[in-house]
Amino acid sequence: MLFVMVSILIFSIPGLWFLWTSIDFKLGKREKISWKTPVILLIILVFSSILIHIYLFKTYGFPIFQTNIETVIGMAIVGLVAGIILIINVFVTITMGKQLPKSIHDPKTVNILALCFAIHLFITLFIAAPTGKKVAFAASINQAMAATQNADTEEFSIALVSSERECLRSTSCRNTPYSNQYFIQNNLSKTQEVQVKIRALNSSNEEMKVIDSKIMTLKPNELRLLETEETSEDSSVWNQYSFQTDYRIATYQHLLRFRDPE
Repeated sequence: MLFVMVSILIFSIPGLWFLWTSIDFKLGKREKISWKTPVILLIILVFSSILIHIYLFKTYGFPIFQTNIETVIGMAIVGLVAGIILIINVFVTITMGKQLPKSIHDPKTVNILALCFAIHLFITLFIAAPTGKKVAFAASINQAMAATQNADTEEFSIALVSSERECLRSTSCRNTPYSNQYFIQNNLSKTQEVQVKIRALNSSNEEMKVIDSKIMTLKPNELRLLETEETSEDSSVWNQYSFQTDYRIATYQHLLRFRDPE
């Protein structure tokens, strides 16, 4: 999640800059709100993100956009959060708005903040987070390639690249399972159908899970994420994982079988 956190923090800089100058303006420490520089910086960041997406598309074949389901869910989250803020603002304005001074409750300011928050959430869900996740998945592919390049004597190479929790804050990770990414490479000179059984062990060498992969068709030298019944087909490739466990995988055992495609 390091790449995702860094990406979100970078894209948060323009918004934090605007918020900081807004607070100073409200306190009378500056004559006007600085918005031009944050907007220019945001445009530069968005343009840089587009270039990264294009590079990853050409290098790794990653789709430019998320799946339709992820897009609908993201838009629903943005609309729901902004809608709740606006509804609360309307309710407070109607019930207590006339009794409260503008220094405590200013409906116009709340609407502007709701719009800014919705824009920030949109940028986070549709630009910052996908950019970080794509870069992280590209790094996982590179690690898998490095781990399997010296295994040419085997028919297939299996590599556990990451076993981590999909959360940004340590306090929210307590009940979050570990998402595990395994990669498999076909080292043969012909296309094969392959299925792998993984036995995942924790740091105490205790069995956590035994799971079979899907029957996957791999071309010669093809490297792919190992897919199981837990791998979501509705998620973008950079959001996918092989399977989840309650604890981090320390080591694993595997068996595989393969055949010529029918």
